[in-house]
Amino acid sequence: MDNQVKEILKQGVEELLGKIDLSGAVSVETGDDQMVVVKIESSEAGLLIGQGGENLAALQHLARIIIGKKLAGQLVNFIVDVNDYRVSRAELVREMALSLARQVMEEKMAKVLEPMSAYERRLVHLALKDFSGVKTESQGEGEFRKVVIKPSGDLA
Repeated sequence: MDNQVKEILKQGVEELLGKIDLSGAVSVETGDDQMVVVKIESSEAGLLIGQGGENLAALQHLARIIIGKKLAGQLVNFIVDVNDYRVSRAELVREMALSLARQVMEEKMAKVLEPMSAYERRLVHLALKDFSGVKTESQGEGEFRKVVIKPSGDLA
């Protein structure tokens, strides 16, 4: 990703923070998986993240709209993170998925997770894609969509 696009991402999120009257230091990084992360470091993280990350999801949505207009249709995939909340949450989701997969193997019964965002569902699917003896699938609609971890093969 070129520096001009990174600067547009940074300015767009700074503009958004200004409009909602919250402060934070904004930086743009490209992770190991080539995912672009717009990081916000803020003492007002609780307000920016919200309960269960609801405010962060809304902030992400608004940032995509603002930056989409600034980039005039150029598609840039990025996530917004506040004080490394998404990094911590992603690790927690992965650990939970692995733990539940072990339970599915032991009990030979499916486990249904709580509804999750598309991003978190993807994390579960990726964490378990090479986990022998289980398979995952998403069920439900919209905000109620959840992941089911099931025994695979002869165990099902």
